[in-house]
Amino acid sequence: MPGASNGVAGSARTLGPVEAELVAWLEVERPATIDVDDVCKTFDWPRRRVYGLLSRLAKKGWLQRTVAGRYEPLLAESGGVRLPNPWAALSSWRVAYYVSLGSAAYERNLLPDRPAAIQVCVPAGTTRPTGWAQVSISLVARRSFDLSGSDLEERHGFNVRIAGIERILLDSATMPGRVGGAFGLARIVDRAAERASWERFARLARRSGRGTAASRRIAALLEILNREVPAELERIAASKRSDSLLYIGSTRVHGRRGQILPRWRVLVNLSADALREEVER
Repeated sequence: MPGASNGVAGSARTLGPVEAELVAWLEVERPATIDVDDVCKTFDWPRRRVYGLLSRLAKKGWLQRTVAGRYEPLLAESGGVRLPNPWAALSSWRVAYYVSLGSAAYERNLLPDRPAAIQVCVPAGTTRPTGWAQVSISLVARRSFDLSGSDLEERHGFNVRIAGIERILLDSATMPGRVGGAFGLARIVDRAAERASWERFARLARRSGRGTAASRRIAALLEILNREVPAELERIAASKRSDSLLYIGSTRVHGRRGQILPRWRVLVNLSADALREEVER
């Protein structure tokens, strides 16, 4: 029998006969998550009894609640010290969301480094479940939330909603600070250039209030990287003449001086050579 779990004494991980029966089933079947219905169907036990059973096993460290009424097993070989699996938590979350930005870019091989927490776009006002205290998920609130450009896919053994390449491009160009700033965005744009459907990107950008600005930033980066700017992207990026400049890098970090790319009304306020070197290494 495993020892201490998350600071709970080893005796707290002991099992009564019914608890041991359920844990033995979990050890054999290895479900990613379980809920009351799963247990009731398997053992034909009363729901009230199962509610209490799952609650006790969670307190003893054998289960970790991901959302209300759903649990991730923490079985014997883990000693109960494994941190909750964020993919398991997302797979059982019934709130509208999609994985995007640096996390989706890493999953789609557009970035080499994985963010410490999974970046999840949600509608503004969405609250974090109380059971997620130790779950490495970062919620990114979006006022204009839109599931377009994301799909349910299997990731790490769980079905989750994740952004496609075109949605990643749009979100990352809208919020470059979430993907490592200009250098991270340059990596994404460079790797996505030949894989993206620019027609699909254009449809997403037209639906977004910040789609034109994001398109201008992406077009400017493609020009800096000596890549062709697709016609679909160019039509959006040059569709609205704006007197306001966009900056490739954060003005707080890089200032407001640099070369202006007049075609996109974008000011390159950091070294273009450094951007090219970043995507080549």
